[in-house]
Amino acid sequence: STPSPIRSSSSTRATTTTMSPNSGSKRKADDSSSPSSGNDEIRYNGPSLDEMTEKQKEIREAILKSRPRTGLSGPFGPWLAVPDIAEPASALGKACRYDTSLSFRESELVILLTGAKMRSHTEFEIHTGEALKAGLTMDIVSAIPRDDEFSVKAVDEKLLPLLDSDREKSIVKFTAELLDDSTVSDETYETTKAALDNKDSVLVEITSITGYYTYVCYTLNVFKIPPK
Repeated sequence: STPSPIRSSSSTRATTTTMSPNSGSKRKADDSSSPSSGNDEIRYNGPSLDEMTEKQKEIREAILKSRPRTGLSGPFGPWLAVPDIAEPASALGKACRYDTSLSFRESELVILLTGAKMRSHTEFEIHTGEALKAGLTMDIVSAIPRDDEFSVKAVDEKLLPLLDSDREKSIVKFTAELLDDSTVSDETYETTKAALDNKDSVLVEITSITGYYTYVCYTLNVFKIPPK
């Protein structure tokens, strides 16, 4: 992810750090149901520098400049195989990560929920560090239902009681329902909108973050990309 611009205290964002979640979940890291557990051999991590076209090299350099600490980690290696995908995907990621009205803490809740539902242990592990830096506690992170345990009901029962903000609860409920049902009910839409100052634009942002990180998770899972 790209360096974070300075924003107001309610939306201060953190730089990338990787930290493993200390969850009490019954899942094992090498469980066959974990598409990106990090213990499998990488299937594909993108073209080598020698194989790259000039366009790919240009995009690679732009990504490296925007991600000095993390480089081509995560989905960026495979994406570079198709420059016309890599370039706009990187730009969309920056917009979803840094240019929305959500705080870093709110964004990380959306991203962790997405990683949990999409069974991407790599994404969840990477963003656990981000979430802790953004102000979430390990209790909150560990309470997020993952893999087969993920459902709107499980999120309501396990995660929501740990959140104090009505705004955060609304964002989480909206995201969980979107992930579980591929849409949200009229009631959820209107309730969430009311909690977000009646701004449809914020619902666009939440939907976009969820969609972008679903794409990230698909990439990590298919090509078996580890956290580092």
